[in-house]
Amino acid sequence: MTIRKLKWMMLVGIAGVAVTLNTSAWDGTGHMLVAQIARDRMSSQAVTRVDAVAAQLTYYGVPYNGVTISCWPDDIKTNDTSVPFQGQFKPWHYIDIGCAATDPDVFAHATTLTKTKGDVITALNHCVDVIKNKKTDELVPSEAVALALVVHFVADIHQPLHTTARYNPDPKPDDKYKHDAGGNGVTVTNLVDTPWWKNLHTFWDEAYRRYYENGEVKALPELKQATALGGTEMKEWTRKLSSATPAKQPALQFDPKKWALEVHEVACAQVYGTLGEPYGAKNIKLQEKYVNDSAQLARRQLVLAGYRLAALLNELYGK
Repeated sequence: MTIRKLKWMMLVGIAGVAVTLNTSAWDGTGHMLVAQIARDRMSSQAVTRVDAVAAQLTYYGVPYNGVTISCWPDDIKTNDTSVPFQGQFKPWHYIDIGCAATDPDVFAHATTLTKTKGDVITALNHCVDVIKNKKTDELVPSEAVALALVVHFVADIHQPLHTTARYNPDPKPDDKYKHDAGGNGVTVTNLVDTPWWKNLHTFWDEAYRRYYENGEVKALPELKQATALGGTEMKEWTRKLSSATPAKQPALQFDPKKWALEVHEVACAQVYGTLGEPYGAKNIKLQEKYVNDSAQLARRQLVLAGYRLAALLNELYGK
């Protein structure tokens, strides 16, 4: 589940439905896979330095490393208020770009980052600037926090529904639901292996490990943080993803807006474009071809995110 789910929960809450949820982005396995793919392409100096900075952050006394640091921005969304930075950076994980020419222009006004406002493009640029110029601030008070956010957000910006939302084509003046919150408003009836939030966004958070069987959309097992780095499960996953390697060398230069628009085109064309359901559809059933095609696309997005993260971390820490 994702930070965008919190946004959707707030909308549902207005309608009188009280729920509690724990949010993330790509799921933890997806984020760690992106970090591992990057690690495998980083210089030894960059790996050493990233591990050292990552270890400055801990979760209940356990230090992070260059792979598990990718989970920190989701780990701090816990309801435990004793966790440092609890609940911060929530709006920074995504941006709601519409697919239709008549949808709102999300780039019309400059975004100012606060603890409760922002978007993934602005956040990535800010955090990279913090690391490059060694200039911390009230929002990002340390290099370790900046690194955790960079590793996480490079992955997020490559998840199609973290760049895109489908807007209501005929909203009423008092319409609280002007878009579907990146698929959170699209309930999915045949999504199993998840205890809650059975919707299109949840599916895409985990699409790389989803498969279709007997009418149900099931999931391969997740990785555990404690055994991710160097573990046999991680090695097996990176082997699976080797078939998703881009056919040609992708553009790796750091450019969050360009990345977001690129991924947004994919979201409009495939995530929504091949769904076969109109805006506002509820209780849909994902078809086998959609699930299989989505799994392949999601795996390519993970690999691409890992390549771009490696290039960025080599630039920041490999010199």
